[in-house]
Amino acid sequence: MKSKQDILEATLELACEKGLGSISMSQIADKVGLKKSSLYSHFKSKAEIIESMYEYFREKAKEEQGVGSTDYNALLSGHSPKEILTGVVNSYKAINKKPELDKFYRLIMSERVYNPVAASVMVEENNRMIAATKMLFDVMNEKEIMHFENTDSAALVFAMGVHSVMDFEHDSDNAERHDADGAMEKFIDEFCHAYVIESRK
Repeated sequence: MKSKQDILEATLELACEKGLGSISMSQIADKVGLKKSSLYSHFKSKAEIIESMYEYFREKAKEEQGVGSTDYNALLSGHSPKEILTGVVNSYKAINKKPELDKFYRLIMSERVYNPVAASVMVEENNRMIAATKMLFDVMNEKEIMHFENTDSAALVFAMGVHSVMDFEHDSDNAERHDADGAMEKFIDEFCHAYVIESRK
């Protein structure tokens, strides 16, 4: 008996061959070895499958990376602001580089300009990263590790900056160029320069 996990993994494989926007529910059913009616008993639409793929592959990648609930004391203790932010970014990048999640995001990024479901996935991911960053910045503010007048604004700037640099790195890698080398470190350095309390620099 086929599970939802089987369907999601088969859909990813099929989408890598044909493109996410090009595949149909019938093709997904054939790929996984189900009748179309049986597929609809698991998922109501292709959009629901895509949204479920996002949740499934994201959580699977976090589990493989050993990422659970954040222990802020362990994360912050004995580390400089730059070390903290670099560690957080490197952990996030490592999750996104897990093979299945990386394949999924490549599909989403290639179609987000014209596919509303793909765009919605990216909006959700940005919102989650902004929220997680705000939680971190609230604690860093409280412990006087960094100083933010407004953690909402600072989290938005940092999260979107990280995503932009990651896109730059991704494009540079695909183009077999080195234009993005060192870009993330420069971004984190500049961010720390703007927000780190003088005694912590």
